[in-house]
Amino acid sequence: MMENRNCSYNSVPLIKAIRRKPIRPDISLRTLTGILEREIKSLSRERTARAYRSAMSSFLNFYGKEDLALSQLNGRLLVEYEQYLLVGSRSLNTISFYMRNLRAIYNKGISRGLFTPVEEELFRLVYTGNHPTRERAIPAKDIWQLESWIRKRELGAQAVPDPHLFSAYCFLFCFYARGMSYVDMAYLKKTNIRDGLICYRRRKTGLFLKVKLIQELQKIIDLVAPYVKDSPYVFPIILRKEGKERLQYESGLRLQNKRLKEVAIQAGLRCSLSTHVARHSWATIAKKEHIPLPVISESLGHASLKTTTIYLASFDNNLLDKANLKVVRAIKRAG
Repeated sequence: MMENRNCSYNSVPLIKAIRRKPIRPDISLRTLTGILEREIKSLSRERTARAYRSAMSSFLNFYGKEDLALSQLNGRLLVEYEQYLLVGSRSLNTISFYMRNLRAIYNKGISRGLFTPVEEELFRLVYTGNHPTRERAIPAKDIWQLESWIRKRELGAQAVPDPHLFSAYCFLFCFYARGMSYVDMAYLKKTNIRDGLICYRRRKTGLFLKVKLIQELQKIIDLVAPYVKDSPYVFPIILRKEGKERLQYESGLRLQNKRLKEVAIQAGLRCSLSTHVARHSWATIAKKEHIPLPVISESLGHASLKTTTIYLASFDNNLLDKANLKVVRAIKRAG
């Protein structure tokens, strides 16, 4: 009888132990980020992988420790992190960038059952939106002033080896190519230029554009030609074929924006320059020249103005190039 009672008594915790699910240690932020990085890189999404790594590093710098179990992440910590970024003069869009990537890492950990969240809607108290940036544009007289600075600098230096001149040329190329995006310029190939036209597909929207090769553009192409003899690209920005084209473009973009700020100071401009300024300036000057908004939209290769594509037929390419010539003439008048 005693043996039966003992057996019955001892079997209760044993049955509970069998039924209980094995306990997995909580996964940490650094560990999960590393796992996701490897997975994403295998899909050739290096930019997303770097975004995850950047968000993780920023948060752990704030946290002051090497790592954090994701089950310990809570709303209070995130609010304190947001304040830390604000005190560090981070913009709202930068804060949103970090928070959205942290949220993506966090949610992927939950969906894989790697930890149990302590709160629902953890990121509801921090900023994850898109803050509209101030419109970037310079007037026609500033474009003329930049060209004047280039002409003076050319007298004392070889054109392309001078890094500031090269950045200024790239800026003007984007401007005179109907506000071409820097990424489209960086990836522009020699095969995209034929029959007096620059024919390319926008990397952002996929729209196919044709731009007349006016003399302002041809001059810049001729200046950089000696430095891309063995390259399929028009500009010496992407130089190596190692599957690292994106990294070379991003490095070139950072360097371009750094140099353009220095160019603006050297040229005596009262405003700052960036790659976006060329595009915004073309559109703004075109508007001041009374070019219809739909023409400006199609000239820039926009796909977001759905009403334009729905209610209006595509404009003839000659009309788009005439719009560009009007902008060019406005620069000449400004001088």
